[in-house]
Amino acid sequence: MIKVAVVDDHKIVRDGIRAILLGNKKIKFVFDTDSGLDLLDLLKSNPIDVLLLDLSLPDVPGVNLIQPVLCSFPNTKILILTACMNEETICECVKLGVLGFLNKDVSAEELIEAIEEVYSGEPYFGQKISNIIYKSYTEKVKDSSSLPLKPNISEREKEIISLLSEGLSFKEIANRLFISPRTVENHKNNILLKLKLKNSIELLKYAIKNKIIEI
Repeated sequence: MIKVAVVDDHKIVRDGIRAILLGNKKIKFVFDTDSGLDLLDLLKSNPIDVLLLDLSLPDVPGVNLIQPVLCSFPNTKILILTACMNEETICECVKLGVLGFLNKDVSAEELIEAIEEVYSGEPYFGQKISNIIYKSYTEKVKDSSSLPLKPNISEREKEIISLLSEGLSFKEIANRLFISPRTVENHKNNILLKLKLKNSIELLKYAIKNKIIEI
């Protein structure tokens, strides 16, 4: 089971997430707290796989907890769940090693999907947040005098590209990968943004050129 903990300053949020996760057979809810200062001690005695972390805490900024957690517990994946949509903060979290970022208006279904994706080592970002991240990235590349790095395509993204190239629908891909069609669509949109491509045809050409698929 995926062991999960929640750090959030609102009890109603923690209780709501607990209620959602307790009904899932793949996930074990380990603990919740509103204290960032107590987090490291709690993790020592209660090891987890995925940490749902709010950025607005009463005692310490959530972003200040990312590096200490990942250094002390390298097997723990962090999924930010917050109302903060500030571009600078999002990019800082990604640079520090956060794998996922969700707005607090997320549905229960997508929250569970995000936990499962992050647990498997795959990044998961809501579409709005993805747009913010990659808009910032492309703007910085334009302003930089150095050549941009080749985008890093994850194994899951390569898998999605390969299945799309076979002409499979989002639903067919979802059934094959045991995820939802919405997650498949989210992956595709993220890939297009990352590679600065406009549509599936351009994606197919990119995949052939870079030997992600063979014809």
